[in-house]
Amino acid sequence: MDNVSGKRIVVTGGSEGLGLAMAKAFLARGARVTAIARNAERLEQARQLGATTIAGDATDARLMDRIVADGQPDILVLNAGARLPMTPIDKQTWDDFSAIWNTDVKASLVGIQAALNTPMKPGSRVMMMSSGAATVMSSPFIQPESLRLSGGYIGAKRMVWYMAHQANVVSRERELGIHFQALLPSQLIPGTALGHAVASAYGEVEGRSVEEHVLQRYGSILEPDMFGTMVADLVSDPSSARGVAYGFRVDAGIMPLDVVATSKRANE
Repeated sequence: MDNVSGKRIVVTGGSEGLGLAMAKAFLARGARVTAIARNAERLEQARQLGATTIAGDATDARLMDRIVADGQPDILVLNAGARLPMTPIDKQTWDDFSAIWNTDVKASLVGIQAALNTPMKPGSRVMMMSSGAATVMSSPFIQPESLRLSGGYIGAKRMVWYMAHQANVVSRERELGIHFQALLPSQLIPGTALGHAVASAYGEVEGRSVEEHVLQRYGSILEPDMFGTMVADLVSDPSSARGVAYGFRVDAGIMPLDVVATSKRANE
């Protein structure tokens, strides 16, 4: 898939933020894009860019089954997600804490099952939105204390990454030829509603502005359009076709984080 021109690409959560940025980048390269979001009015910008739009909930299994069966996408981008409650763990209700699990993780599960059970055609790809925050317990430069307001978000995004591996196992066992990948933007993106809210909350704790917080922690600012272009670059690069997780930073570009286990490794 070294050329996305003419490819059918579905982007959930495509009305704003990173979803809209990815849709824009794919459209600029000649892809046929369908953007999905719950609010029909917010999809207007995607329509103006040239995308087909569908108002619907990406956690609705019947909707996603129909979209995959009828649209036969070459690439399915599972980007739909919820807002993140920004409070310490002792102040969150269970509904607050589990919000990301009930949207991001559920939508990922529904999308994976639609891809595997319809199924999507051999050679297709499913790209799932995780987060650089999912590396918090394995990367020394992200300390748990620095994400202390994030509640269930970290575990949910780690689970999305792991689900990509689970889905690849099923695809290999059933010889479906569908490849699942996790996208981990590894810098907070204040140009999105979620990123701005997170940076504002942590900036308030630190006595810094949104921009100061992001620059202090990451050294540069990753814009939504930059991320969209990087994802389009990833899809257009044949060498990326087998990796599972990729990080994205302004200073480091696209970073392979892990690869699919071969059958030999899986049996060891």
